Amino acid sequence: MAGGGRHLWLFFVLTFTISWGVGGLWLLFPKPLSDLFGPFAYGSPAYLVAACAPSLVGLGLTLTEGRASLVALLRRLMPGTAVTLTVAVLALPALALALSLAMPRGWPVKPDAVLVATPMLLLTTAQIVRNISPLGEEFGWRGYALPRMLERWSPLLAGTILGLVWTLWHVPAFLFSGIVVTPLADIGWYALGTTALSLLMTWLHVRGRGSLLVAGLIPHAMINAMGATGAWVTRPAEAVALTIFSLALFVFWPPMPKDQERA
Repeated sequence: MAGGGRHLWLFFVLTFTISWGVGGLWLLFPKPLSDLFGPFAYGSPAYLVAACAPSLVGLGLTLTEGRASLVALLRRLMPGTAVTLTVAVLALPALALALSLAMPRGWPVKPDAVLVATPMLLLTTAQIVRNISPLGEEFGWRGYALPRMLERWSPLLAGTILGLVWTLWHVPAFLFSGIVVTPLADIGWYALGTTALSLLMTWLHVRGRGSLLVAGLIPHAMINAMGATGAWVTRPAEAVALTIFSLALFVFWPPMPKDQERA
């Protein structure tokens, strides 16, 4: 337990050091670094290092535990259960569609953005390959950190803490144009929405037998695709709706420790 706790702290320290270190250097010395390596922008080498730090650190620390640990992590790419796979795929689009139908006139998201634009983006373009965030982050957040946090805390507490850490990790990205679509002034709502998403992913992890696919890659890819089409921007209504939905899962279908698939 103690060793696992030290490794968990090491994961967070290394992840923040790499991501914030790279981003901080570009904020402090934008011109010389941009002249040498190009601007810090989506898809640039510097961005990829910073954005992929969670998975790079998570996979690296897993390797230090031995080949069996790495194999166990990769086995968690299986889809879990039919129920959790369905929730992972449909929960966010269903919430966005419900808001588009229920909100007053002027709500910027139309049903077509959810029912047509998002599936087209995911299924007929290179979005899954170009959107590096799920692969770059989830082997760290839900692959490495979450199972170890669940050894110490309840799913509700672990998901909340990881959501707040995940929000904090994103803060430097608000300072670069074109990386986070939510304005910095709305970071409070962004934090609520991110924590609510973390709770949903934690519920999926426990109920989905530890599946990294349903608890990490699919919902992360889904919310990013919806963000790209404008179907989800974590406005107040979206953050509150996702929070209510995630908490309702914990209340009416609570995750049980015995269902958890440990890494």
